Amino acid sequence: MKNRFWTALVILAAIVAVCDGCKKKEPIAPVSGVATYKGKPLAYCSVFFTPENPSDPDYCITSVGKTDAEGRFELSTTELESRKGAVVGSHKVAFKFMQWGTELSDDEEPEKLDIPDLPAKYTQGIAIKFEVPEGGTDAANFDLD
Repeated sequence: MKNRFWTALVILAAIVAVCDGCKKKEPIAPVSGVATYKGKPLAYCSVFFTPENPSDPDYCITSVGKTDAEGRFELSTTELESRKGAVVGSHKVAFKFMQWGTELSDDEEPEKLDIPDLPAKYTQGIAIKFEVPEGGTDAANFDLD
């Protein structure tokens, strides 16, 4: 009787382990680019990509990247085990400045930065869409006006 119990437990554990690994991972492609606002680099701004039509609405994989002083950024997914890039397909794009004091580095002193007051159409992800191709891109460039 004990052998059957342990055999059944081992089989159940194996099934759970296999099924846990069966979750289909969305295809991710590398994405990088440059963001500007009125012709100037959009420095130290977070760029968010949100899939428009996720394959699983309950598990939408968003991506984010932070611009440097020249407005350059590279995206990574916001999953627990982050991957470089964004889900292949159409995305809504939003630009947001984080609250000061949360993650500042030495070169990001608030009084030294010219933080623009971005229109809501850019911060809410309603004005810009971007198609991430299967092979990825290094030309996700945005010139906000």
